[in-house]
Amino acid sequence: ASSKNETFNTDALGYARKAISALEAGKTPAEWAPFKGKDDTLAYLYYAVGYLTLKTTPDQAIDALIKAAQYDSDIKKTASTYYFLAVAYESGPYKTQSTAFQTAYGNKPETPESKAALEKVNVLIDRMIDSYARAIATAGTDPKTEAQRKEWLDHMTGYYKFRHDGSDAGLTEYISASLSRPLPPKP
Repeated sequence: ASSKNETFNTDALGYARKAISALEAGKTPAEWAPFKGKDDTLAYLYYAVGYLTLKTTPDQAIDALIKAAQYDSDIKKTASTYYFLAVAYESGPYKTQSTAFQTAYGNKPETPESKAALEKVNVLIDRMIDSYARAIATAGTDPKTEAQRKEWLDHMTGYYKFRHDGSDAGLTEYISASLSRPLPPKP
């Protein structure tokens, strides 16, 4: 993955899913190394599934990344987990629903149907805001992640202002409190 070689992504995805199935069925290896145990292993495997499905099937990536973040492991404390989750929401259901909303209701008078459709889009925006906030909070102040944090904050700020009538009031506090809230489920 770090070399951007995607040649074996399909094989890796198959192996990760097979390993998840085996572990969830109760099978265990003789030793967990390089992982700390079953939960840590499952978190990394679900993270791998999320990462490997991000470009092709973002809806599946959302499910896998949420599952990965639910285990008490280092993955739960890794900024990229939440960044990839934000990207999965953005490139998957948000893109689909916002395009459908614009096609059906853009530049037309508000109706009960358009209001309901907009609320569905807003729920997805809220999930993206939450995911970006977690990515930023998890990254902390490490100088190595400064450029990424700025990019994530820029994305988040645009969505946050959209949801808060053009204001970024409360944004810093939202980010600070993000890790104390439960991870919201997929809508």
